[in-house]
Amino acid sequence: MAAENANTMILVKSANGDTFEVSLKIGKKILIVKAFVEDESFVPTTAIPLQNVNSSELALAIEYLNFHHGEVKPSENEAKDFDLEFLNNLSNKQLMDLPNAADYLNVEDLLEFLLQTVANLIENKSVHFVRNLFGIVSDFTPEEEERLFQETAWAHEDVDPDV
Repeated sequence: MAAENANTMILVKSANGDTFEVSLKIGKKILIVKAFVEDESFVPTTAIPLQNVNSSELALAIEYLNFHHGEVKPSENEAKDFDLEFLNNLSNKQLMDLPNAADYLNVEDLLEFLLQTVANLIENKSVHFVRNLFGIVSDFTPEEEERLFQETAWAHEDVDPDV
């Protein structure tokens, strides 16, 4: 790409057709975007299509990247505070959808952060809690489910009470 500098801005376009302007530095943190901008024929005024990411998830990924990889490097405490607030502002649906977007965008630090968060959230939780969290409807009959719980009783020991 010709004429790169710290102030270069590029456009990315979500699956719903919304366009976002991001700095080249942030764009390169999204590996699919990095491949586009490193192509010799790339024109900065052309929006890079991100066909598997909706606007809401793309906006959140950009927000995360701007904070963690922007011009000013946050302190460890600032990063922890941001991450906590970032998570607190996510709905359960966003918490379930955002890792897919981070995976598609190949933003490793965001993906690892989200997956660890989900793992911590479901650790020592019951099957019913996890089903409710992910919106999973059981396809077992009550009798089949009871038999499975009896056969795997060891896996349900020391499970936190559902709240």
